Amino acid sequence: MRDFAGTLSSVTQARKWSATIVANIVSTYALDAAATAAGAILVASGLCAGIGLAGAAMLLAGSYLLWMGGLSSGLAANWRLLEATGTSTSILSKLAYDLTGRRALGSGVRRLASAAGYVVFELAKEAPYYLGAFGLVLASDAISAEQALVFLAGANAGAAVYEYGLGRSTAVFLRPRKDEAYASFETGWNPATYLTDYYSDVDVDEQSTLRFFSEQARRMPCEDAALVFGVGPTIHHVFPIVTRASEIHLGDYLPGNLHEIARWIGEDESAHDWTPFAEHTLRCEGAVTPGREEVLERERLARARITALLEVDIRRDRPLPDPQRLYATVLSAYCADSATADLKEWRLYMKRIVGLVRPGGTLLIAALGQTRSYYVGGRAFPSPFLEGADIAGVLRDHFPEKELTVRTVPVPECAQHGYSSIILAAGHLRKEEGETRSEAA
Repeated sequence: MRDFAGTLSSVTQARKWSATIVANIVSTYALDAAATAAGAILVASGLCAGIGLAGAAMLLAGSYLLWMGGLSSGLAANWRLLEATGTSTSILSKLAYDLTGRRALGSGVRRLASAAGYVVFELAKEAPYYLGAFGLVLASDAISAEQALVFLAGANAGAAVYEYGLGRSTAVFLRPRKDEAYASFETGWNPATYLTDYYSDVDVDEQSTLRFFSEQARRMPCEDAALVFGVGPTIHHVFPIVTRASEIHLGDYLPGNLHEIARWIGEDESAHDWTPFAEHTLRCEGAVTPGREEVLERERLARARITALLEVDIRRDRPLPDPQRLYATVLSAYCADSATADLKEWRLYMKRIVGLVRPGGTLLIAALGQTRSYYVGGRAFPSPFLEGADIAGVLRDHFPEKELTVRTVPVPECAQHGYSSIILAAGHLRKEEGETRSEAA
């Protein structure tokens, strides 16, 4: 059986490498065609004629900024392609990905290695343009050094457009079709993979989220219980609210996620390290250089204030084990929007979450923006392609307009996860049920 499994694995790897080689050949020819055409067109247009050697050199330097912008799109798409299919449009990136995977160096190291391979391979593709352009300058009087530099600048612009187009087309290729099933939370969700993929560092999306929650926590009711609904296997969103709440309850649908949290509360040495997130929260609150003791104290306080781990289900009309329980503060980050791809269903889920906030209470929300799916370990999970207006539309019915804040924050660095923006929202002083109904009427 082991021999058969090994043979099957070898065949699968051979297919992935074959697909990678074919993709490299196709993409290299396509890139050469786009870059050469763009460079030739820029020279032939005469737009840069007479700018001089210094001007042409500055134009070339500026074109590399454009090229790097396009390259970032290609990098993000390449990582998603590797995680989802094990193939790549860069041989060096695929090689680095496979080598680091065999050595079990972790997702962060693997991503960095594959990105380095991708960049080196793309830089190597630049060499023929320089050799060709300056070879013509030396071999013929028909081409000047100024024209060679202009050609190279145009080639970089063409390469940037190509890289961006490759990134977008890869995203479309990986996007689940409407008739295609997403991964199942019950069978396809792995808490450890999620923590490694998303929380090895304090990435820009969480930097913005923690900053927003820290700002809004100053207005939440003090010395009362708070609920973090749909907490996943994470702790970090507790840190901004822990100094205000008398106790905190954490709720999630998956027992495996709650088990990860219980390990952290119990100070299991193998539990995920949330220290960088506690430190970042303190910075958001104004501490310029938080000391280690301050960080540990925030973690100790979080452990002391977390008094209940609840199994919840947003699909039920009353999601909590105690159906009558309401909270002064409810925080729900990347929950309802990460549980369904259906906008109507998301609105229903959001209303149920709002319904957990007592009148006069606070609701804190974070959601993925404009995405159909996000990726964990190469598996696609659903999201309903939200706009800020969608969240504002739901919350406006339950919170006074002047007490409502909704922000959309671009996070292009997170494109490899499937999204490039997040939506942050806060509502204070939730309306009474009767008041909400009378205003709606």
